[in-house]
Amino acid sequence: MRPADSRSKSRLPLAFSVPKREDQHNEDSFQRSAKGVYALSDGASVSFDSASWARILVRRYTRDPEFTREWLSAAIAEFRKLYDRDSLPWMQQASFDKGSFASLLGVRIADGGRAIQVLSVGDSLAVLCDGDRIKATFPLSTAAEFSASPQLICTNPTHNTFLDKLDFAYDLVADWTFRGLEQPALLCMTDALGHWLLSQRDRDSSPISVLRRLRTPGAFARFVQEERAAGRMKRDDTTLIALW
Repeated sequence: MRPADSRSKSRLPLAFSVPKREDQHNEDSFQRSAKGVYALSDGASVSFDSASWARILVRRYTRDPEFTREWLSAAIAEFRKLYDRDSLPWMQQASFDKGSFASLLGVRIADGGRAIQVLSVGDSLAVLCDGDRIKATFPLSTAAEFSASPQLICTNPTHNTFLDKLDFAYDLVADWTFRGLEQPALLCMTDALGHWLLSQRDRDSSPISVLRRLRTPGAFARFVQEERAAGRMKRDDTTLIALW
């Protein structure tokens, strides 16, 4: 890939996803818009219908990538319209009331890669690369950070109070660029793959070179299965968006 300039055309990304088990529903979701907006969300399995919540988040972000408190309120309202709470069994009512949880990783690319804005809530990871070198990661920078429980976006507003302490324009955002990079690439991934990548970054063989070779859904699925079997990757829904 040549260094990005203002004349560079938007390239279709490679996007792959593998469920935690073949017989279980994949609760990750991802989407792309024609305007260079990408979104990835990892629904928390322990919560009520997190797959639908993740789909709503990525769909809304690619349509309107301005994450605000009003934006979040509208997303919550859309989710609540999916269910008639009173018609749910009482155990599901309790789960519905507790809320659905998911991460949100959003990327906006403008001016041929001269301006890249990354939004992140939770533990899905964005990675800026130059060739096989990792130049920056957001929001986490070490594998050890994945051991902490992430703060996720919830359909129950009482669980979103952590956002009240944050400045959305600064605390949730990283500003990157492809300028000055010889072989720029941008990767977005959910936490199982993010933990794997950061745990492998100091090995002799770059984890970026490993991911670069994965060009088909089948190749990605085999890679995930092999790393799980070897104990290097945790068993969880695993998704990658790669702009090489």
